[in-house]
Amino acid sequence: MKGKKVLISLGGTYEPIDSVRGITNKSSGKMGLALAREAYIRGADLTLVVAKVSVKIPSVFNVISVETGNEMNEVILNLIPDFDIFISTAAVSDFEFKKKDDKKIDSENSFSLNLKPATKIIRQVKKINPNIFLVGFKAEFNISKDEIIDCARRQIENAGTDIVIANDISKNECQFGSDNNEVLIVDDDVLSVPLASKKEIAKVICDVISKKML
Repeated sequence: MKGKKVLISLGGTYEPIDSVRGITNKSSGKMGLALAREAYIRGADLTLVVAKVSVKIPSVFNVISVETGNEMNEVILNLIPDFDIFISTAAVSDFEFKKKDDKKIDSENSFSLNLKPATKIIRQVKKINPNIFLVGFKAEFNISKDEIIDCARRQIENAGTDIVIANDISKNECQFGSDNNEVLIVDDDVLSVPLASKKEIAKVICDVISKKML
């Protein structure tokens, strides 16, 4: 990765319901930070697009902070033409509100959330920069290995992803926020990476990226 311009998104986006409330997810940013550390060690020219995280981002990294999925989308699509590798670890909301309230909603009254599907950032990346090496992540819950692989391959088909890191977040020690993970690295082949620290998994992922970019 030495000399390569690498963009990594991490954390969970936040979609405001009103001026004080919103919806988000449990993404911690740990996997994205582990990959950033490993890419940095290997000499990459790094930029991080960071949403809500529970980890401290070292000051040595170039960081662009965002909050919502739309903000992340705008930043990433503006940067994509100048990068060699994009690693999309962020857990971006799959939905956004059709209309947001600028005031605090009265809690005395019931109300319904009116959501619409959000723009899929990863599906736009190759349209803007066809030569970028695109790494996607696919977190699924309590489904079979074959189903997880099918989900990963659908992302490859829909987004042109070069490899997808897929995992089942229902497994022990593999939930959002855990220090470990157990993943499948999917392209035409499937590489199973058994339970290991996210630091070790980041090394394997970077090895695969480096090998495929030779």
